[in-house]
Parts: sequence; structure tokens; C-alpha cells
Amino acid sequence: MEITRREQHGFRSPAMLGSKRVVLCALIIALLPAPLLAQKARKRPAALSTTPRSFSIPATPADAGKKEMCSIQPFPGMLDTVSTTSLQIPPKAQKEYEEACAALKDNKLPETEKHLRKATEIYPDYAAGWVMLGQVLGTRQQTEKARDACSRAASADPNYWPAYLCLAEIALLEEKWNEVLNLTSRALELDPVNDAFAYFFSAIAYFKLNQLPEAETRALKAEVIDKAHYQPLIQLLLAQIYEAKHDSTAAASHFQEYQKITLDSQDSDNGKKKSGKARNPE
Repeated sequence: MEITRREQHGFRSPAMLGSKRVVLCALIIALLPAPLLAQKARKRPAALSTTPRSFSIPATPADAGKKEMCSIQPFPGMLDTVSTTSLQIPPKAQKEYEEACAALKDNKLPETEKHLRKATEIYPDYAAGWVMLGQVLGTRQQTEKARDACSRAASADPNYWPAYLCLAEIALLEEKWNEVLNLTSRALELDPVNDAFAYFFSAIAYFKLNQLPEAETRALKAEVIDKAHYQPLIQLLLAQIYEAKHDSTAAASHFQEYQKITLDSQDSDNGKKKSGKARNPE
């Protein structure tokens, strides 16, 4: 099946960012050694930004005259893969998806779910709709329903790699490491160049299985792809990998990079808030 890619700058709602990031951070930091924990105590990283960032898919010449489709990016900073089935979306299904986008911006998860269910009911092959529904259901702690939605995405379009990331994230949170590796392998077969999250998820799984060389290789690949630092936890994972390999210098370096990224993120958010207040004084 032919696929195309469109670069997007997406968001998750604060709830989606927060709940999953906390669990992932807990998975990575659980065995963090004392020397690195001491560094953390001396310089506590600021909270990561959970400010949603909206976007629309840019129109191409072939789309001239068509309404841009509002979309939601479940895995920020990545190229979005659009299958040929997604290019056949009926207007009513597209409208429901746009309504879901608007609801998610306001962090209205029940309303988001309602619109996504309508969208996928109208167009059962709506792979992107199923993935986002899986993400929303996972955030609402409805794991089995989330797994079903992500599976429906993979069935609708077996070449739509976000479906496998969606399933891999669920397996990761359930600590099913071999399942994570199987799912991320499938995602990387479809896109081995741009998929930082597949490398990151599989690196966590390899680390938990005590396969340090594989964990290091995957985490380093994730780091190279994630140039904009959408996922600072990659640095935290690398710190733990190198500490396990008794390379304290490398471990400290990556931990300091994690701190720097999170602090820079906090400074950026504070700057945006001040700028917003300056433009709109109370």
C-alpha cells in the first residue's frame, strides 16, 4: 500500500502528556543509581512542558481548494504517515475528527472520544482516527479498549506504523518487554529512519531485559533522530544504561543533558507565558 509522509508539529493534551510521561519516567528512573540521584537532588530538573500545540496538515498543490484537515499528533515531533485509505475520508468523518481535535485542545477527553468514535463509525478504515482514539482511551485508563482501537488501526492499514507504536506504548506501560520489541520491530520495518519513539520504546525494553548493548544502540539511534528533544527521557535512559555499564562519566553527561533540556523547556514556557501576559494584560 502506498504511503506518504507529511511533517507536522503536533501536540498531546496535558492529560495525555502527563499521565504517560510519569509512568515512562518511573520505568526508567526506578533503578537510577545513587550518584545520579545525588545530582538530581542538587539540581532538580524543571517540569516538562505540557502546553498543547495545535497544527493543521499543510495543503499540497494536489489539495488546492480543499479544506485542510485538522489533525492531532499522538507522537510529537515525528513525520506523520498518511495511507491511501486516509486520503479517502468522507467529509462527515473528517468533520468529526476536526471536532475531536478542537475538544482535545481544551483537554475535553470524553468529548474527544465521542467525536473519534463517530468518525471511525462513519469510516471504519480511519487508521489515524483509531490511533488517536487508542491514545485517548489509554489516557483514560481504559487499556483493553485502547488496545482494541490501536489494533483496529493496524487492521485498517497494516502499513500505518503509528498503529504499532500505539500498541507498543500500551505494552510498555504493562511491562510486556518482548511484546514491545515485536511491535517496535514492525514499526521500524515500515520506517527505520524517522521513528525515534520505536527506538526509544525498544531501548527501554532491552534495558529491562538486561540486554545492554542492544539498549544502548537503540537509545543512541533515538537520540540522533530526536534532534528537537521532544522526548528528554531518552537522555535519562542513556544515563541509566551507561551507569549499568559502569561508565559513570557518560552516565553523568547524559543525565546533565536531561537536566539541561528540561530546564530549557521550563524557561521557554515561562518566556511564552510572560510574552502572553504582555500582549494581553489583565
